[in-house]
Amino acid sequence: MKKQTLIAGLAIATLGFGGTAWAGLKLPVPVTISVAARTAFGSLGSARASADNKQYIGVSTRIYVGGVDVYVYAEDASGNFATCYSSNPGFVAAARALASDSYVLFAWNTAGECTELSVYTMSYYEPKTP
Repeated sequence: MKKQTLIAGLAIATLGFGGTAWAGLKLPVPVTISVAARTAFGSLGSARASADNKQYIGVSTRIYVGGVDVYVYAEDASGNFATCYSSNPGFVAAARALASDSYVLFAWNTAGECTELSVYTMSYYEPKTP
């Protein structure tokens, strides 16, 4: 009896789920810049996959005798450019967490210093592809 119940359960599970393929959530996030709000965001994969030849977003970090720093850059499809700089080790650590399927959000003050840097690496952001 237990064997028949198990076989029946497997058959039902196979019929119920065997024909369905779940691809998962996909969230493209093109590069968006608000000069007025001094914010920029986007995902690396969406920027790379964009139909235009302008979008990009990313970071560069360095370590040198005097310390560490990070520059964050972005350009949207309209050609708006944004950048900020920080020598705060926390910002540098956040930048170093960037992956090919990350989403980046940054903000800056009137002096061009980063006031926020958020890096999100989630399965629903497009991975960067050639």
